[in-house]
Amino acid sequence: MEKISILNRFDRNNYFSYPYPFFFIDNAYEDKIYSYLEGDYKLFHNYFEKNTQYKENNIRLQISTEEFFDSNLFQNSIWKDFIEFHTSKFFFIELMNIFEKDMEIIYPKINKIIKEKNNDINFLNIRNEDNKKKFQFVADCQPGINTPNALKSSVRDSHLDNTAELVAGLFYLKDDNDKSTGGDLQVMEARQNKKAIFHKKSSVKNITDLKLFKEIEYKKNKVVFFLNTSNSIHRVSPRSVAKIPRNLTNIIFETYLPDNKLFSINSTKTRLITKIKKIIGL
Repeated sequence: MEKISILNRFDRNNYFSYPYPFFFIDNAYEDKIYSYLEGDYKLFHNYFEKNTQYKENNIRLQISTEEFFDSNLFQNSIWKDFIEFHTSKFFFIELMNIFEKDMEIIYPKINKIIKEKNNDINFLNIRNEDNKKKFQFVADCQPGINTPNALKSSVRDSHLDNTAELVAGLFYLKDDNDKSTGGDLQVMEARQNKKAIFHKKSSVKNITDLKLFKEIEYKKNKVVFFLNTSNSIHRVSPRSVAKIPRNLTNIIFETYLPDNKLFSINSTKTRLITKIKKIIGL
């Protein structure tokens, strides 16, 4: 089953620590395995086409690991093996070993938990509301699409992910018939002597104070992972008009236990203002 690891072709030359830790992998799978993954992706298309939102322009639709295993539609698919492996303890440790040096600097406490408590019964499980309260880490693997778009648009401008998220990955499966451009992951950094200001669910307010550090092209069989930190600002470049969906699978590991807090987006002043507004009913 380890043959299905998305990290088999990891190359340290494609690892970056600045502006935040991330890496990418070109041609993550050999042709045979990728062809199986690509072929069975039509099962997800069939699933999402029944969603009333499918006809909306360039929005994200995805299925969680819990929903995937509750359904009988995918059980004979290679995606069953894919999702089982990429939400496993074995894969999580394999992935975090790649980030180890940066983890030791950024999240030394979390790094210690991963090393010393990975055999504990409450170490890792699939993400759901109950497991968030019981386990050190929760995992989710979410095959999904961005719906076809009639107008050039982006699904998300510069932002940070959920502060409970420790690490996130994207697996791109661009269709050979998809001739659209854009939809690329853009790693952003603040301009010199500037600092990002956040609003509306971790979106960056002062986007003109950011600049592009690196663009990870949306293409078939490509993978990108990043460590989620207070600097992990990223966005998706505008995608041109497309008549077919944009295929991508999201892999995340999160921690919700209070003692494992990763970082906070808002400043002390912002939190205080929010608290005062709540008290006086604004």
